[in-house]
Amino acid sequence: MPLELHLMEEPDFPDFVRIQLAAFSTGIISALMPQPLSPERRQKTIDKHVTSFREEKDVTYLKVIDTDLGGKLIAAAKWRINEKERTEEEIQPMLPVPGKDEEDNLVAQDFMRYLHRMRSTYMGTKPFSFLHILITDPEHQKRGAGRMLLRWGAQKADKAQLPSFLEASDAGRPLYESEGFKPVHEEIFDGSKYGLEGTERNTAMIRDPAR
Repeated sequence: MPLELHLMEEPDFPDFVRIQLAAFSTGIISALMPQPLSPERRQKTIDKHVTSFREEKDVTYLKVIDTDLGGKLIAAAKWRINEKERTEEEIQPMLPVPGKDEEDNLVAQDFMRYLHRMRSTYMGTKPFSFLHILITDPEHQKRGAGRMLLRWGAQKADKAQLPSFLEASDAGRPLYESEGFKPVHEEIFDGSKYGLEGTERNTAMIRDPAR
């Protein structure tokens, strides 16, 4: 099989952000990275991930490459694994807060507050495994790359006997359910509040470790 899972390296982050933009181009989550993204905002996003990669000890960035395509990066994930209780200060990097970039973006503000609330409520400072980001290049979906990245973290969580947490779109939810994640909260976003059509659901999910 041409797909291989590896730890990410610093030069991978421009590709990571390229896939993140493609994966987050539709739905409520697209509000977090409104497109087209300016070169400055794109570089700011890359730099933010590089800082997390270098400085946050609980973070592991993973990639799936296709060896038939010369090692092209087609999917990636950011896992946070914490086996011990943490302080309020230590959990701040996983709790998004609207900033200057979101001051005119009500959708992003509401979605970030939702993420903050879910992560504070269900993980807080407790020991936890957290799938912070999972992204697949839309041109390479349904090939098993996302499952490879998901199972890596699930196996780590099982070994450490940690519960795992994530937030899922409806598109990703079936994959997570098939790997043992169960819904603990559903949030419905009403598009009419933002001048959009329809509604969209996002689901907080937890997986208990295998015994």
